[in-house]
Amino acid sequence: MIKFLLIPFIAISLFSAAVTASEPDKRPVLVELFTSQGCANCPGANKFLATISDREDVIVLSLAVDYWDYLGWKDTYAMSEFTKRQAVYGKTLHTRRPYTPQVIINGQISVKGTREKKVLKAIKSVQKKLPPAPEVSFVRLSDKMQLTISAGNVSKEEVIILIADYMPGVHHIDVTGGDNEGKTLDQVNMVTKLHQVGVWNGEAMVIDLPLAQEGSCIVILQAVGQGKVLAVSKLQG
Repeated sequence: MIKFLLIPFIAISLFSAAVTASEPDKRPVLVELFTSQGCANCPGANKFLATISDREDVIVLSLAVDYWDYLGWKDTYAMSEFTKRQAVYGKTLHTRRPYTPQVIINGQISVKGTREKKVLKAIKSVQKKLPPAPEVSFVRLSDKMQLTISAGNVSKEEVIILIADYMPGVHHIDVTGGDNEGKTLDQVNMVTKLHQVGVWNGEAMVIDLPLAQEGSCIVILQAVGQGKVLAVSKLQG
């Protein structure tokens, strides 16, 4: 499995100057695809998500679950943490059971990954109802990564700050066992780690992080308990 790690953040500072909140029509929404190399229905969903991954109004992440490994192929990206994340979404969004391919949009809507038109319709629906959110900037500097979050109104739920380490772009995986034996799968923006680096309490703040050794990162502001996603931004620079 391809992995890279970020050590805990090394500096957090608050600043008093507020930044204007992001305009809803200019903010991307988070599209999470729960997938598996051992899932017979996933190849089509993987390819579809790859076709929209370059859009400026969405940020696509693929998270590989491990519960299909028993079929004879161990997913090279699967992590039990991603299986648990999907299970929590099942409780918050009242889906009957975990399945793949499943698409979660901004932590609010669950759609089958094979239903392309419904996925696109759900993205539009979420975009039309985006609530006010802080301005988020995530940039790579010469010796660190710097995350800046403006001041803003905090929802009733605690808002956590997540960093998703991922391998950008489409990756071709040759599968030699299980239901997809003999196939080459296209997988996009595969997540290798998802970890919390702080809590946003409504105050403006800056978080300095060590440079990623491999791949790239995405920041996610999400209500605790995997509630609604307030903001999401790619690492720039």
